[in-house]
Amino acid sequence: MGEDEGLTCLYTLVSSYDDWDHYETLQWWAVDEYIRAHLDDADIHELVERKTREKNLYLKEGRETMGWAVYVFRKE
Repeated sequence: MGEDEGLTCLYTLVSSYDDWDHYETLQWWAVDEYIRAHLDDADIHELVERKTREKNLYLKEGRETMGWAVYVFRKE
């Protein structure tokens, strides 16, 4: 698409399953660390429910359908 606009593609980085797993699991870890440090937060129950729901969704079907890529273009 970028080349159709007259740009030159210089670099492409496409995530692997390991990259995506790393990204997702760091979010779960961050929520767990927040909960441990803020046990008195009134929103803890909602945070736990959301993390559990998103984690289960990722493990059930998200891993096979999600991903990311970075494309670097130069305008000539």
